[in-house]
Amino acid sequence: MQDSNWSNKKMNNNYNRLLIASCTANASQAIYANMTALLMVPFMSLYGLTLGQMGILVGINFGTQILADVLLTFIIDKVKYKNLVYIANLLGFIGMILYCMSPKIMPANPFIPFVFSTIIFSFASGMLEVVLSPIVDTIPDTFKNKKAAMSLLHSFYAWWQAVSIVIIALCLNFLGAENWMYIIGCLSIVPVLNTLQFVPVKIVEERSSQGKNTSSIKVAKSPIYILCCIAIVVGAGVEIIMNQYVSTFCELNLGVSKLMSDMIGMLLFAVMLGTGRLIFGFFGHKINLNMVLIISCLLAGVAYLLIGLEINTILSLVLCILVGLFSSMCWPGVISIAGEAFPKAGAWIFSTLAIFGDIGASMFGAIAGNIADSLSLSKMFLIISCLPFLCSICHIAIYGLIKRNKKNLQNSDTQVNKSLY
Repeated sequence: MQDSNWSNKKMNNNYNRLLIASCTANASQAIYANMTALLMVPFMSLYGLTLGQMGILVGINFGTQILADVLLTFIIDKVKYKNLVYIANLLGFIGMILYCMSPKIMPANPFIPFVFSTIIFSFASGMLEVVLSPIVDTIPDTFKNKKAAMSLLHSFYAWWQAVSIVIIALCLNFLGAENWMYIIGCLSIVPVLNTLQFVPVKIVEERSSQGKNTSSIKVAKSPIYILCCIAIVVGAGVEIIMNQYVSTFCELNLGVSKLMSDMIGMLLFAVMLGTGRLIFGFFGHKINLNMVLIISCLLAGVAYLLIGLEINTILSLVLCILVGLFSSMCWPGVISIAGEAFPKAGAWIFSTLAIFGDIGASMFGAIAGNIADSLSLSKMFLIISCLPFLCSICHIAIYGLIKRNKKNLQNSDTQVNKSLY
């Protein structure tokens, strides 16, 4: 009996370390995603890069992540998850160091090495985005924090986003923009430390061996899976658009500095994003995930609508920040639903959802930018308000299908987990 208790305690400690290592891996993703945006003005003043060139770097970041998502779809069930994490962290480290050295490598035209280094660390970011969800999903249902694990994983991305914004913005402000490469160079130790965290962790990859038991084509044709893909495309758009434009809203409407707008806008938005995911992480076992998604998407739609109507500047700012809370489960919620609805589908289901999420973020981010340039920021918010309402409709349909399929659990090939009800 004592041996059994000791064994269970040892396994629980391993799963705790696994969850912590996966959550801290999101720190690297947050740095990769935010550093170019925060360095936009310094790069333009120090190296003469144009706004168009900076836009290209941001576009390359998203595009390369999508490429990584696509490539990993074909190999993720064939390569050990831990090896993929090691490769991702190595590429991330190399990319960040090359990024810092770009002005020295080609002083006359640093944009070219900036492009190559962005491709490298963005590919690493895409790899982590795909592999971390199935790693956390290997935690068994008997683990006490299983229900909270996926939400906690994605909440830490938001927290690391907030931390990276504060560190980079404050260091640039107090150390000087010309010293940006030392700031990024110090942050390059993050993927190294994360690699060391994963070394002692044991990952039981049951999903890889089960992938063959369920027809991928049958799952891909499932209305639930199709609706999940649509929901994550639209939900990613709801989140990324506000994330991109909340600082601009602060600058234009409050008349504050770039540093203050980042602190008020991006930082508070990230805090709300993390708070929503953290709350569900701790109390998710008591809450119906489908209903949370339906209601939160409706609230996000109302918030976008009121912001676009320009009723009051302070109210609009509060609503911009609250969109972080309302959209917090749009991405991890869909992943959790798909993972529980198709428990034997294999890790490819996570990589395809990551692809659709990145497509939604890049596509709707670009669409929102064009609308804002052509019309205005407020009209853009007004038009984009249709996205969260569409997302809510998708989740209503998913919930209806899951309830219908519940009656056929014994005979269905695509089993649905009862914890969704």
